[in-house]
Amino acid sequence: MTIHVTPGSPLPRRFTAGDLRLMLAAGILREDERVELLDGELVEMAAKGFAQDVVKNALVRRLVPLLPEAAYLGIESTLQLGPGLLLEPDLLLAPMSARSATPEGFCTIPGPEILLVIEVAASSLAYDRGRKAALYARHGVREYWVIDAQEREAWVHRGPAEGLYRDLAELSRDSVLRPEAEELAMIMAPLAELG
Repeated sequence: MTIHVTPGSPLPRRFTAGDLRLMLAAGILREDERVELLDGELVEMAAKGFAQDVVKNALVRRLVPLLPEAAYLGIESTLQLGPGLLLEPDLLLAPMSARSATPEGFCTIPGPEILLVIEVAASSLAYDRGRKAALYARHGVREYWVIDAQEREAWVHRGPAEGLYRDLAELSRDSVLRPEAEELAMIMAPLAELG
């Protein structure tokens, strides 16, 4: 692909997690602003709607009593997977021992150590199933669920390889979500019962 640039026109600026930290410190961005950094591109996130909140809270209520002591449950936590990649998954499950802080002060977990990432979507369904799925696969995240908050359908992505997921299952409202990771074998979430 060829991109034509008019002489003198600025190229798009690519940001890093360090740049984002400086913007927060300077007050250019506020801590409560909903943004993600995707390969250096600052992307504003849509506000969460009622249906998303209902499904996410139903998942949290199911997960918390079942999780082992050594499990980390990130709820809308910022995750740094690279210098220009900050994501805010709705839910993230990993071993507590796998997380650490980056020099920029964000949480990082090596992608292959992440047991499960869950996105609950309404207006962001195409974005979560497309661009974010590719990013998680590229970083080796083992399993990634996208749940349609309105229809209570889900897409389960497994087997990351070469920036894509080898296995993709589309589940209907009457299906039950079960993580593949052995550490999460006790978890089951009937889609119809999420809210």
